[in-house]
Amino acid sequence: MSFRDFIETFQSQALSDKLAPSDQASWNYICREYSKIFHTPLHEVFKLSPEFVCLHIFAEQLSNVDIEENLELLQDKLSALLDPEFDIKRERAYREELKQIQEQENLRLAEGRAVHPSLDKKTKKEPPKEELPSDLPKQGGLSAALIKQLQDKEG
Repeated sequence: MSFRDFIETFQSQALSDKLAPSDQASWNYICREYSKIFHTPLHEVFKLSPEFVCLHIFAEQLSNVDIEENLELLQDKLSALLDPEFDIKRERAYREELKQIQEQENLRLAEGRAVHPSLDKKTKKEPPKEELPSDLPKQGGLSAALIKQLQDKEG
């Protein structure tokens, strides 16, 4: 076996582990992460207990998570851990809501209603036109006294 064949064999194995990870490939990945994060030689990480390694890797991953910003995501994760059918139920609820929205939209289209009442042509009102006072001079400009009188009438 040539050196090139040797390299290609392990590259294909690494790619295979990435595309369809086995339990061993997942464990190797977690150990590599632990080794990088905690500066521990990889051969020593393999000697540690899996519980210890996983706990510290997952704790490190969560250390940068802003709980308030990701509260919904964390609640979903916890709910999925407590109820194995949580994801199925959530997907079912999502599809049901989507179906109801589609039915409402089809009904609106069948009735010919606008998306929003303000866009409906029947109820659309034209803005009121401002009427100019009738006692404005027909020629020339406005004097400051006349402007003051007009303002006093309005206000």
